[in-house]
Amino acid sequence: MARIIDLKKLNEQKAKPESSSFSFRKHKQAASSSPPRPIREKIIEEELEPIADTTVSRTDDLIDTENDSISWSGPLFHHAPRALSINIIAISLFAIAALVQIFQENIITTIFFALLGVVVLANGYRKPEIANFDVGPLGVRAGDRMFRFKDIKSFWIEYEPELEIKELSLQFKKWYMFYVKIPLTDQNPVQIRSFLLDFIPEIEHEDTLADTLSRKLGI
Repeated sequence: MARIIDLKKLNEQKAKPESSSFSFRKHKQAASSSPPRPIREKIIEEELEPIADTTVSRTDDLIDTENDSISWSGPLFHHAPRALSINIIAISLFAIAALVQIFQENIITTIFFALLGVVVLANGYRKPEIANFDVGPLGVRAGDRMFRFKDIKSFWIEYEPELEIKELSLQFKKWYMFYVKIPLTDQNPVQIRSFLLDFIPEIEHEDTLADTLSRKLGI
């Protein structure tokens, strides 16, 4: 039998691949029309740049504030010895030590007065070192020693230029720690006082017997 070919169905089968390929190309063109990712990322970076700049500027202001301090250099302690007074006191202490040993034969008391005489002579003729001083937001630095505000109970500025007294006195919270005296040399006491008032209280410090004696001797 002769094979009958339906030309209508054959034409429809040939037309189907063409329509599918056309729709694929159309979808590909639509996908390619969307904006590329690098452009969107660039827009986001440009929007974030002002925020980053603002954060850096605020940090710089904070650092500048924390670095505020008052610095100077000078001797570690006041030194204007009166040689005659020092020698008289030292000789007197040595004499007392000798008399105690002769009449009481108390070796401990004898050594005590003898050591006092040696200390007076040593401090009287010892020259102070030149050191750097700094009053900052963390505490007071004198040479290699750092006194933090958390350990300081109070401060007092003794300023009597006619008596050659220009010093900053620090009292500590621990009862067994001695007062620390820091020479102010030519520094403005009002400026240092206003700076310290932001961190520690101001309380007048009474001079001890040792302070009075050292000032009389100029050591």
